[in-house]
Amino acid sequence: MKENRRFIVESWFNDYEDLFKRSGVDRWLNQPEGTMQKFFKYGVPLNNRRINRAYRKITQMITHFELLKTETDQ
Repeated sequence: MKENRRFIVESWFNDYEDLFKRSGVDRWLNQPEGTMQKFFKYGVPLNNRRINRAYRKITQMITHFELLKTETDQ
């Protein structure tokens, strides 16, 4: 795994922590309940598999948002 992915994902989650329910993020990423709570509350790092999955899902979400934005601008 590229180390910058870990930095990007963890920074993104920390920056937008207030926007998401922790249990909702767990369901969205198909990970065990409480994973994000442990990350935010106790500082438990996410493992590489979860970082890669989160990176892909966040990238898909942003790409989808940008696609919708360009479709409505036309």
